[in-house]
Amino acid sequence: MSTSDEARAPTNAPPPGRRERNKHDKQTRIHAAAADLFAERGYSAVTTQDIADRADVAIGTLFRYASSKAELLLMVFNDDWRRSLERHRSAVPADGDPTGRIMALLGPLIVAGTQKPENTAVYQREILFGEPDGRYRAEALALVDQLEASIGAVLRSVDEASPHVQRIRPGTDPVLAARSLFSVLHMELIRSSLGRESAEELPRVLHAEIDLVIHGIMESAGRR
Repeated sequence: MSTSDEARAPTNAPPPGRRERNKHDKQTRIHAAAADLFAERGYSAVTTQDIADRADVAIGTLFRYASSKAELLLMVFNDDWRRSLERHRSAVPADGDPTGRIMALLGPLIVAGTQKPENTAVYQREILFGEPDGRYRAEALALVDQLEASIGAVLRSVDEASPHVQRIRPGTDPVLAARSLFSVLHMELIRSSLGRESAEELPRVLHAEIDLVIHGIMESAGRR
């Protein structure tokens, strides 16, 4: 349970028993060990035994909390992304440049892509091709849905706020447009991790591509 989850727990709830406290302690140690090792060494240089040793748990215990090394990375990234997405979503202004607002929503993944390209590439791969029944892959897919919904909300707000200036082209689905923008992010993160584009150029290129997509789905009042 995260700190925010604990804050939402009913104040009259009974304190957790020893078994639950032990489980939470092991979960916390595993999460911290995985986060530190992936950050220090990168995904390919870390083994599940390394994480178990750092967390001071048996390897069998480790696999009760995450079924694979990939799921451990998903666990760590999901937690970071969830907290960052919540912060960015609350900080995004309700009006202004839609490209800037969408870039703010994508900010956590852009930062991760520039700072930890290998880990980010594995995370993106596991979202697409990870364990079908993986607990943390399911969490990651839910976060993608939340991000796409937030991007769609930005596009709809532009449409509603300035109907006499510009609006979404008739027949355009904001949800599909948001999905397209996430796909652009995904491909640029992959390009950066493969060295086909410098990490420093990633924000500029993404900004230009988002601008292009938004321009394609909007029409000005003078053209209607």
